[in-house]
Amino acid sequence: MINFGQFNESFPPIIDGVANVVKNYAYWLNKKYGRCYVITPKHPDATDDYDSIVLRYLSMKVPTRGEYRFGLPMMDPAFWKELKKIPFGLVHAHSPFGSGIAARSIAKKRGIPFVTTFHSKYRDDFKAALKSDIMVDAALAKIISFYESADEVWAVNEASLETLREYGYRGRAFIMENGCDIEMRYRSKKTDDEVNREFALVPEAPLFAYIGQHVWQKNLMVVIEALKILRDRGYRYNMIFVGGGPKKSDMEKMIRAYGLDESVTFTGWIHDRDMIAKIYLRSNALLFPSMYDTSSLIPREAAACGCPTVFVKGASTAQGITEEDGFLVENNRESLADVAAYIINNPQKASIVGENARNTIYRSWENAVDMAYERYLHLIAIKKQAPIKQAK
Repeated sequence: MINFGQFNESFPPIIDGVANVVKNYAYWLNKKYGRCYVITPKHPDATDDYDSIVLRYLSMKVPTRGEYRFGLPMMDPAFWKELKKIPFGLVHAHSPFGSGIAARSIAKKRGIPFVTTFHSKYRDDFKAALKSDIMVDAALAKIISFYESADEVWAVNEASLETLREYGYRGRAFIMENGCDIEMRYRSKKTDDEVNREFALVPEAPLFAYIGQHVWQKNLMVVIEALKILRDRGYRYNMIFVGGGPKKSDMEKMIRAYGLDESVTFTGWIHDRDMIAKIYLRSNALLFPSMYDTSSLIPREAAACGCPTVFVKGASTAQGITEEDGFLVENNRESLADVAAYIINNPQKASIVGENARNTIYRSWENAVDMAYERYLHLIAIKKQAPIKQAK
């Protein structure tokens, strides 16, 4: 039996795309292929009632991102004592920071494969935090050094690999796509009524949804401005923002300033996956104009429920999307408003696009992890053939 390690900075109760990736890798690896350990920072609200073992290390609150923790694995001797007891066969880092450094250290000492996935556009995060191009370049150089130290780097699609190359990575990489933990479901009056009641929606009005982090990098200002244009054109609609983040209060202020309170609902984070699925089922479209994400699980979830997604042309998340299985807009409020109006006026067309997305975008997490496991076995076999280098 193989012992796998999934290392990342975020894990429930923190909800984001990469945390969801790690949760599903751990679930399916543990269920089908061996024993999986999740290595992640300590969180005061964590319960960790999973089949997989969750090992947490010392952390501190991130001042600008209240729900996130800054991991300090190298300053937690009790954590290292426990980590060293685990007979890992392979470790997989989903972050180049504290958890990723811990994964690399264990891999070097054990002579086992060290895999890492490139998930995020770190340059955007560094620019927002550092305000200096010199500091941004220095931080990116460290990130690239981390990826170059791995046995294999995975990218979630060709667009994310291209971003990694733009950052300066020149090593070998492998495309390993993500999956979706919502099974295919179909809309009904019952599910519509439940969502309408839960969020006090206007039943006869169409619904648009956004699910994810409430940060400006996700292009949410464009979404709000497009909603105002729709209202000014006389359209009636519902809009739900699901999630949270440091810009949530600013978004709410913007909605109030535009007089959109009656049409827009902020739900906060919703942990009930069944309710998330019902929101997709009720929605005429998912508005996801992010230029930040390398890939996202959210459009796959929407596709499972026959809900089409609106992407920005040229965005990494829009790779492979056509007019048959998604809506593509220019990166501005007018274009987004025009397409949203088209969806309102042509609900049957939107429904057809959503149904097509089921066949082209949807992919189960079980299938995704099956493919990852096969690659893991390949890397383990290669590592066993190579001489083990003793860590200094």
